[in-house]
Amino acid sequence: MAQAGNSELVDAFEQFFRNYYDSDIKQLAQRYPNEQRSLAIDWQDLYRFDPDLADDYLNQPEQLQRYAEEALRLYDLPIDVSLGQAHVRIRNLPETESPEIREIRAREMNSLVQVRGIVRKATDVRPKIEEAAFECQLCGTLSRVPQSSGNFQEPHECQGCERQGPFRVNFDQSEFVDSQKLRIQESPEGLRGGETPQSLDIHIEDDITGEVTPGDNVAATGVLRLEQQESQGEKSPVFDFYMEGVSVQVEEEQFEDMDITDEDKKQIYEISNQESVYERMVGSIAPSIYGYEQEKLAMILQLFSGVTKQLPDGSRIRGDLHMLLIGDPGTGKCVRGDTLVSLADGRTVPIREIVESNLVDPNPIDDGWWDEIDLEVPSLQEDGTIAPQRATKVWKRRAPERMYRIRTASGRSLEVTPSHPLFVSAPDAFRPVRADALSPGDHVAAVETATDPLARSIGNADGARADGGVSGGRFPAETDRIVSIEPFEPDDDWVYDLEIERTHNYVSNGIVSHNSQMLSYIRNIAPRSVYTSGKGSSSAGLTAAAVRDDFGDGQQWTLEAGALVLADQGIAAVDELDKMRSEDRSAMHEALEQQQISVSKAGINATLKSRCSLLGAANPKYGRFDHYEPMSEQIDLEPALISRFDLIFTVTDQPDEEKDRNLAEHILTTNYAGELTTQRDQMTSLDVSQDEIDEMTETVDPDIDAELLRKYIAFAKQNCHPRMTEAARETIRDFYVDLRSKGTDEDAPIPVTARKLEALVRLSEASARIRLSDTVEQEDAERVIEIVRSCLQDIGVDPETGEFDADIVEAGTSKSQRDRIKNLKGLISEIESEYDEGAPVDIVLERAQEVGMDQSKAEHEIEKLKQKGEVYEPSTDSLRTT
Repeated sequence: MAQAGNSELVDAFEQFFRNYYDSDIKQLAQRYPNEQRSLAIDWQDLYRFDPDLADDYLNQPEQLQRYAEEALRLYDLPIDVSLGQAHVRIRNLPETESPEIREIRAREMNSLVQVRGIVRKATDVRPKIEEAAFECQLCGTLSRVPQSSGNFQEPHECQGCERQGPFRVNFDQSEFVDSQKLRIQESPEGLRGGETPQSLDIHIEDDITGEVTPGDNVAATGVLRLEQQESQGEKSPVFDFYMEGVSVQVEEEQFEDMDITDEDKKQIYEISNQESVYERMVGSIAPSIYGYEQEKLAMILQLFSGVTKQLPDGSRIRGDLHMLLIGDPGTGKCVRGDTLVSLADGRTVPIREIVESNLVDPNPIDDGWWDEIDLEVPSLQEDGTIAPQRATKVWKRRAPERMYRIRTASGRSLEVTPSHPLFVSAPDAFRPVRADALSPGDHVAAVETATDPLARSIGNADGARADGGVSGGRFPAETDRIVSIEPFEPDDDWVYDLEIERTHNYVSNGIVSHNSQMLSYIRNIAPRSVYTSGKGSSSAGLTAAAVRDDFGDGQQWTLEAGALVLADQGIAAVDELDKMRSEDRSAMHEALEQQQISVSKAGINATLKSRCSLLGAANPKYGRFDHYEPMSEQIDLEPALISRFDLIFTVTDQPDEEKDRNLAEHILTTNYAGELTTQRDQMTSLDVSQDEIDEMTETVDPDIDAELLRKYIAFAKQNCHPRMTEAARETIRDFYVDLRSKGTDEDAPIPVTARKLEALVRLSEASARIRLSDTVEQEDAERVIEIVRSCLQDIGVDPETGEFDADIVEAGTSKSQRDRIKNLKGLISEIESEYDEGAPVDIVLERAQEVGMDQSKAEHEIEKLKQKGEVYEPSTDSLRTT
């Protein structure tokens, strides 16, 4: 067929249309041109009609497109309609022509391909001139100049008077077409091990413009073109790909539609029927992190989620669960003071010098100090490369009683606290593992250096320096095998740490270390997950916004999807939530509750979907969480935002003799098993069986393989929609009413709100989904009530009265605190009437003590009243109420 003449190819398409699309063409004729201007054809139909013709369409798309559209114009119609400007839009290409965006190569240039992904950005639809009619202002002659996708072309001279202008564009006689640019990004569920998603720009025209919005999952078919890169006005030999879109189809299938085989289903059903299913699920979340069983169970419930409900009036009740972890990510994750830290400028400096020299105005914490810093260091990126990253804080802490000395096969040595993580090589990426859960034989991420402590001699590498430093370039991380892990008692009083923006890791003694861990495990298990850091994030990065077009002329506004939109129907993990500006966090309120994001800016009015769960992590205001102060006093998050979380956990590490003994046993057993594994590889005569080694290491192996767990979650969300039994309803109702009853006294706090009741329903449904049950049983309700009760005990109890008080979360202040503020304000008002200059501060504090108010609390409340504008200082050390 490739050798056929033009007329034969047109005839072939006419016959194809007659056999497969006769009714579609007749419908197009009836709706053309106002309602419909294109005929959509399936490549698989064309292949069934003529395999050679179908293959030619892939290899010579422009020519075959012209023949197909010519055949459409010549098609014999029963009505007098001309399809002169109708398009043929082909879709559903074979898998061989549907590469991942990251797999596109030069060989695909000018060929027809299909890519799938999420629309990250979309420009406004704008008219594009296809043929410009230029009118000579001297003689009035019209000259028509076709316009390509490059620069605007004007005629060289008038075709009438043969003069070189001047010309003006006659818009009435010119031909325009609607145009739009899209940026499609790889879907999160297709990425493994924290790969950085890649994107492709797509140019579309005419009737397929304006049909998709950021956040939509699409399949785009088109021809790949090249665009030359430029640097400072100089053209580069390197080119970028873009696509001339032929068709863009919104894919309605949900992310749970994974490839789940019959064997997978068999294993899923076997696990769901086991009595220990919940314990196995918990054992599959971050097994190298000892303890935190309730937090891990809550994460599992969040992954399975509740059931989304559509009400008769069209409104929607969300099933997605939002969870917040509050804890200091830097607590205890430190290294010895003489550890050499690589800097982005190529130097290596002891971490003690970096920290001590930057503790200019140190902020005290209960075991040391911290201060802000602005320094670039090499850091492990999501794609497995090392690149410069900004350090934002330094930490100095009391050394623990025990630390670990880790030695590697290349001679590297690192001394760290037990909870300090290194990055262990996994099949697709590096995963963070605490030092006390590492084993000899583990391969950890490292950087090729030649510092004195490593006693190595290497040549220059791309981005590495032979003198031990690391330059500011980007280069792949290497791996190094651990040969020994020795516990020891430190002889220094202090240990040190750096906090790194976004990546949370740096290079110390050539080894990559330090990371926030729980969120990393979740993103590897969730069928669709998007991870981001709140530090440096704006409302655009986290939700959505109208921004200046950065892939056009820079003058237009583009609608851009943020993390919560990209995680639609999945889970968004947001670290350092407290580091965002409050005005940017306020944009999250609608996303969390209504699960949509409204954008109204620069003439763009749009509503994007954000049907996702949020797993957030935040730090206490003063470095460590203090159980003797209300949560609202310690977290820089607005009560309106906090109240939208179904579960809030305070992640702390309190000394506990039994827990510490079990942790020590866990660590020692793991290390012993690792030693045996290493020796077994090197000494064939070792008298230890593989079964014995496997038994020892099972404590750090996930109970359920991560890939199988992803499929389990997807299968449950796709097929299981449990309904509440009367027993479960009654259990939840009784728990809710009991808590509310504690607030019936006239002067009692309100312990819980209706939002918590909705959370109980969602959690109970998620618990039933874990068992693949069609009903929510009483045991599900009791299980989640225990979790909610524990959270309320941690964050909803007034430390002064010991009573539940939901206003600590909902309003940011407890009842006792509100009473104290009210009484203090009344006290100031009473005293100021006695003095011309206002109420003296020392008199206010003295009277406050007389009525039983602690002086430090009174001083604190006065500052809060001044910040709110309810009290001001007319003169030094005096107060007046407003």
